[in-house]
Amino acid sequence: MTIEQGQQAPFPDGEFNDAEGQAHDLRRVAAESPLLLGIYKSSCASSKQMFPFLERLNERHGADGLTVLGISQDSANITRSFARRYGINFPLLLEGDNYPVSRAFDILATPTVFLIEPNGTVAYATMGFMKPALDALGDAVADALGKPHQALVTPDDADVPMFVPG
Repeated sequence: MTIEQGQQAPFPDGEFNDAEGQAHDLRRVAAESPLLLGIYKSSCASSKQMFPFLERLNERHGADGLTVLGISQDSANITRSFARRYGINFPLLLEGDNYPVSRAFDILATPTVFLIEPNGTVAYATMGFMKPALDALGDAVADALGKPHQALVTPDDADVPMFVPG
């Protein structure tokens, strides 16, 4: 069963390189600040809708201490292309063969997004893309940072569908 809110994040041991070759230790990164972790596949239509909203949270709260990381189930070239196409500026880590992060978190579909507190507790988890749930994700991030709630979905997002099947 997918890791849920209130459970400890089951980070796999070791480091994962991002698409640019920089190594990241998920456990260490999460211990430093709230971590928004999005696991995705670039061919997934839901992931294509979700990740620009994760970038919006990165832009909004990166200076407040939020760390946003993506976990890509794709090659470095495809991952870099995804980042360019969807305007993603936070690191996208390459999961590699056997999907160790996806398996540790026991995800059922992509995208799956976890907000993890520095003590390792999952504060929020969501799977797939449902536009009405985005503000709840934004509120959970704001709560973790002690910031006021601010709508994640804006009138400029009128062209974004309400639901996208994975």
